[in-house]
Amino acid sequence: MKIITVPIILLTLTCVFGAEKLALASSGDIEISSHKAVSEFPGGIRFSIEAYSEDVIEEIALRMRIGEQKSRVYEYFEIESGQKVVSELFWETNTSSKYIPPGTILEYSYEVTDLAGNKKETELLELVLYDSRFQWEEVEEDGINVAYHGPVESRAVEILDAIIKTMDFMEPVLGQTDRKPIRVTMYNNVSEMLGGLPPGSSTIRRELITEGQAFTKIGTLLVLGGGRLSEGTASHEVTHILVQRAA
Repeated sequence: MKIITVPIILLTLTCVFGAEKLALASSGDIEISSHKAVSEFPGGIRFSIEAYSEDVIEEIALRMRIGEQKSRVYEYFEIESGQKVVSELFWETNTSSKYIPPGTILEYSYEVTDLAGNKKETELLELVLYDSRFQWEEVEEDGINVAYHGPVESRAVEILDAIIKTMDFMEPVLGQTDRKPIRVTMYNNVSEMLGGLPPGSSTIRRELITEGQAFTKIGTLLVLGGGRLSEGTASHEVTHILVQRAA
């Protein structure tokens, strides 16, 4: 088992400066000089871009795949057409229609189109949607990542071990031979976890005191690490993901 330290500040900087590597083949005379994506979960994700063209830029689109979803989503930046465009797009994750669970890996790219019909798309980029309220670290084994914060590494390891044991037992039963990654975010208490759950009635959510929730089509799991049944909850919820994959 290896332990990965991933402070969210470092990840943000990696996204910002890593995005400066734009050495894709030129399409017409369009140049994408900078772009970045920053997690502001639970509020959302902030995408930004700066582009130039010898012709007038008329459209900038964001293409994004959320976790294991097969289809991609498209969003268009609001821009003022011109040869130089600087714009931001804020994806609100705190709405029912656009909610994305924390810990999910996002694959995305930007596409710029000018009036001459030239198009330029960036390389495929990745962002881990960490909950920006906390500084995260991870434990990982065999493609299963458990993100945690605070002095609770041993608890995260216990959750990871429970998930691995469940997968070792269930995957042969379900006829799965290739292990696919699963992302887990472990919260320390109910108050923290409520902020990471999908939008809804805060009263109902508090009464339910959810100890875990699997997002089966995305491959992401949230778990309450401080709960008495956390290991059993993690095992139960990961089974939902495995069953969905086998369907």
